[in-house]
Amino acid sequence: MMPRPDTITPMMASPSAVLPPDDDAWGFEVKWDGVRTIAYVQDGAIRLSSRTLRDVTRVYPDVHGVAAALDGRNAVLDGEVVAFDDDGRPSFEKLQSRMNVEVSGMADPLVAGAPAVYVLFDLLYLDGRSLLNAPYEERRAELDALLPAGGPGWQVPAYVPGNGSAMLAATKAQRLEGVIAKRLGSRYLPGKRGRDWLKVKNVNRQEVVIGGWLPGEGGLTGTLGALAVGVYDEGGELRYAGRVGTGLTLAERHRLSGLLSPLVAEASPFVGAQPDKRGCVFVRPELVCEVAFAEWTAIGTLRHPAYKGLRHDKQARDVVRERALLG
Repeated sequence: MMPRPDTITPMMASPSAVLPPDDDAWGFEVKWDGVRTIAYVQDGAIRLSSRTLRDVTRVYPDVHGVAAALDGRNAVLDGEVVAFDDDGRPSFEKLQSRMNVEVSGMADPLVAGAPAVYVLFDLLYLDGRSLLNAPYEERRAELDALLPAGGPGWQVPAYVPGNGSAMLAATKAQRLEGVIAKRLGSRYLPGKRGRDWLKVKNVNRQEVVIGGWLPGEGGLTGTLGALAVGVYDEGGELRYAGRVGTGLTLAERHRLSGLLSPLVAEASPFVGAQPDKRGCVFVRPELVCEVAFAEWTAIGTLRHPAYKGLRHDKQARDVVRERALLG
């Protein structure tokens, strides 16, 4: 019998421009627009850990019900905490109010305002057995047998073996982010990102590091107008990737101003090209946000980026330009 592991860094998917050609060798899941979370369940108690190994148990009390559903069994589960909008679609923006904030319990107004759902898609340990070396197809079968139905604050959506093109088309029709393709015979490799898990997106998304901000003009005079953002290159240098002003509500502009004020720096954190507008207030590159965008330009900047929210689950130094493995 193997003791339950206390620390597992999630396995990650690599970006791909196309679906894998050997369709029947893969399983396909919806790409959920939330935050990756590992759950450690022992004797009915649960502990939740983020992608950066931060304890988020008290951040999401509304998903703890999965521990009771296990009925005393000990397990390590992998999934994503998601908030859904009024149309039933995952909303990273709605989840923003919950991220990184510990709440008093189920009666907390934040919980009522943005209920969280734990979307489960992997089983890594069960009752003294490690499943890390078991193939994905076997792990999913055990997960489905262990938790055959959803409950308050959690669900186990089915995956689709083969037929990835239909799955991708369905997610596009429903305005979902895309699909995750997982090789049916793949092992779970903690902390690794390889070719066994691929993410194929309907909309381009990219994590970026905030390196400064530009004052607002016109109706936005007196507050933050746009963010100056970048990504790290292979040499560990932060390269300017453009400015982001679309997608920011007035409340979010004020919130970001408060978060960025203590980080103000005299010098630019960017190496090489710089923001092309005077008056940029540079900051220490510590905060990460996610943007949707049309494409990368030839000079390495984002075309038509739109702000989607801060990512407290990603270290700034880990943010690089995502490049597709295939296609």
